[in-house]
Amino acid sequence: MTARVPVLISGGGIAGLTTALLLRREGVYPVLVEKHAGVSPQPKARRFNPRSTEVFRLLGLAAEVAEASAPLASFSAVLAGPTLVAAQARDMSGMRERRLQQARIPELSPGPNVLCPQVVLEPILRRAAEERGVSVRLGTELVSFTQDGDGVTALLKPADGEPYKLTADYLVAADGARSPVRTALGIPRGGHGHLADNLDLYFRADLTGLAREKPFNLCEIDNPVASGAFLSVNGTDRWLFSTADFPEARTLGDGDWHDLLRIVIGVPDLDVELLSRSPWESAMRVADRFRDGRVFLTGDAAHMMPPMAAAGANTAIADAANLAWKLAAVLAGRAAPALLDTYDAERRPAGYAIAEASSTVRGHVGDMLAAYTSPDRRHDDLLATMFGTQYTEGAFVPDGRDPAPVDHYAPAGRPGTRLPHAWIDARTSTVDYAGPGLTLLTGPDNGHWITEADRLGLRLVEVPHQGWLAETCLPADGALLVRPDVIVAWHSASATPLAEAVQWVLGTAVASAQPQ
Repeated sequence: MTARVPVLISGGGIAGLTTALLLRREGVYPVLVEKHAGVSPQPKARRFNPRSTEVFRLLGLAAEVAEASAPLASFSAVLAGPTLVAAQARDMSGMRERRLQQARIPELSPGPNVLCPQVVLEPILRRAAEERGVSVRLGTELVSFTQDGDGVTALLKPADGEPYKLTADYLVAADGARSPVRTALGIPRGGHGHLADNLDLYFRADLTGLAREKPFNLCEIDNPVASGAFLSVNGTDRWLFSTADFPEARTLGDGDWHDLLRIVIGVPDLDVELLSRSPWESAMRVADRFRDGRVFLTGDAAHMMPPMAAAGANTAIADAANLAWKLAAVLAGRAAPALLDTYDAERRPAGYAIAEASSTVRGHVGDMLAAYTSPDRRHDDLLATMFGTQYTEGAFVPDGRDPAPVDHYAPAGRPGTRLPHAWIDARTSTVDYAGPGLTLLTGPDNGHWITEADRLGLRLVEVPHQGWLAETCLPADGALLVRPDVIVAWHSASATPLAEAVQWVLGTAVASAQPQ
């Protein structure tokens, strides 16, 4: 008999592991398969924004991520020059307003910006997934699958064993930009398409002394031999040089690459070891749909975009947060299957907008950095972009107000926007109250909400923070219904009663909205 599981996840990168962990938080035991036996040989994404680190807080991993990112905590400089040795601090005068906005991030989120290369972060997520009961099957490839109205049957092939079948209620494709799952489904992609060919050289070299003098995050290199950018990986002996792909790359040996790296670093006799060489395409391609029956696309499988500020990885984490609680609610019978349609309705427009914005900086990473820091470049409001995004339709009840502004951060507790942050005590943010299940946040005058929340199976949390109540436009006797992905689902100013709102959000008759 073919074994059956609730959710099969194909892909063990950031998207797949985060989805698995969030499913466990909601009470679901998924199976995750990853065709590679170990972590990626490339550092990949490095910067994770506060919306992502908020998810790590919800997963109880904030301390581990902070420790892992500590080596690069002071690596914030942006340099430019003909070599790394000769590079100087880049003129950032055109970024003054953006720096002022970045300085406000601690006011708006309990999660920091962190530099934590994916090669460092993935083992943390994988270990947590295994410890919490996720069946992580490395070296196992999803060879093929079929689906019908009852589930998805997958053929899995371990590297050291015989193929076997596994049936799941749902399949999550977190299998990268070339997604075999998306290809098998025949889902087309739109967007700007190809933007540039690039080559990443991941190497070992002891640059501790140089990094101590100028701890840099990024260094743009303009050199006749090779232009591109250096990126810090651990701040001591692991680095990445990203450049345009060389037409003659296949004819170059390790010695040639070592010589090239010594030239652009500026140290002729430097001991260099090339760890990996990875060509990659910078492109914008977004799937025309993120759901096909019982199959869902997340991360790069859903939206491919240029890597500036790790936009793809951060968007993947948001995908996972959106999808996981919906799958869990449907699997537990707390929500109707129609709730799953809102994943595409919410995340596809958001993914397309982020991919399109990322595509305004083109070329290799050095070109992207130069364009991004240009005084002539127009930047959208960072805080509104990061914290103020509003879904236009989905699993929430509009309250009749106009949409949130896009030129500054002021979501005001609108349904379809992120729950505003405020510190309740030294360690607890309002954001930390999101999930598992739906949560009702109330003002201090909440007597009439207690019975209602109990009847509906909602967790109730009183928030006696006057500033936060004012920010969310809640009176002392008001309330917000919050989803596990930190999105407001209902505001008590709405004409819709709470019981009807829960039914609307879950798409089913009023019943317990809380995991049992």
